[in-house]
Amino acid sequence: MHKKKRGIDKRSIAPFREKIGIGNRSYSKRCQKLMTDFGIEESFSAAVVRMKEHHGVTLNVSSIRKITEFHAERAQELGTMFVQEKRPVKQMTLEMDGEMVPLVEYSESSDRRKNKKLLWAELRVGAAQRHGEIDWKYAASFKNADHLGDKMRMTMEKMGMNEQTDVHGISDGATWIPEQGERIAGAKYTHLIDLYHLCEYLAGAVEGWSTDPKVEVGRLKKCFENGDVTEALRKLKKQYRKLPKHEGLRICIQYIENRPGQFEYKKAKQLGLPVGSGKIESTHRSLIQKRLKKPGTWWIRDNATKMADLRVARANKCWDILWQQDWRKSNQTRVA
Repeated sequence: MHKKKRGIDKRSIAPFREKIGIGNRSYSKRCQKLMTDFGIEESFSAAVVRMKEHHGVTLNVSSIRKITEFHAERAQELGTMFVQEKRPVKQMTLEMDGEMVPLVEYSESSDRRKNKKLLWAELRVGAAQRHGEIDWKYAASFKNADHLGDKMRMTMEKMGMNEQTDVHGISDGATWIPEQGERIAGAKYTHLIDLYHLCEYLAGAVEGWSTDPKVEVGRLKKCFENGDVTEALRKLKKQYRKLPKHEGLRICIQYIENRPGQFEYKKAKQLGLPVGSGKIESTHRSLIQKRLKKPGTWWIRDNATKMADLRVARANKCWDILWQQDWRKSNQTRVA
């Protein structure tokens, strides 16, 4: 009677390869970390130059792009994995804004270059800080305002926010920002219009009727800083009655009246809270524009989302967590 042969396991055993974490046609963990480090700060072609200059390793652009995008996808859930703050916080500052990012969409075709669509999409960004401390934490979303609000709530709760925390928000006047602030902190949220943004509206209002616009803007600004919004509005409306066709006056008055309670600069200064949204403006430059808005760069939406998430994870000090995870099992780290 013929006996069947037992199945033979033909898998090779390579303890050295498993120990150092390098597979066939792939890169070591250290090399991938360096490639990703350069890939999220510079263009992929510039990253090739940096790898050669600083580490003596010659790579091609597609390899660095694939490795960076792979780890950027892994980083999508890391933005809130920083250390949980155990100390409750009484006061926090929250800033949010939108940034237009260049995207490209391709249609199915043998030559995608002839069937592409260039567009701009809004990437919403948020930054939060415990009052009196230095560090900020960030979040970003291409989806919608609610998605960013949900991300910021999780981030701020991990920073120590609770039901007793007062949240001070600042913005340029976009209506979705105070709406999200109220979703995040409810009745504990107060909103302030950026003082310098308000001055731009005041400058448009005094143009044409004031002999010294700079001095007049200073007078009106002083009224707001002293908490006398009613007096500032009275002066503006007095001029508007004389010049009913003055568009700058009309827009400024409407801007102020549509945002009641959002000009409490005196109270904010007494509490040591900021009256300008300079932090979110600098965040646009350092966190988003530095990589996603390089000259001539157009992103596929998924790749732009991944890159933004990776840069947020790094800014939130989650970079080391990314490399502590077990990522070597995936064949995607290999380059064909």
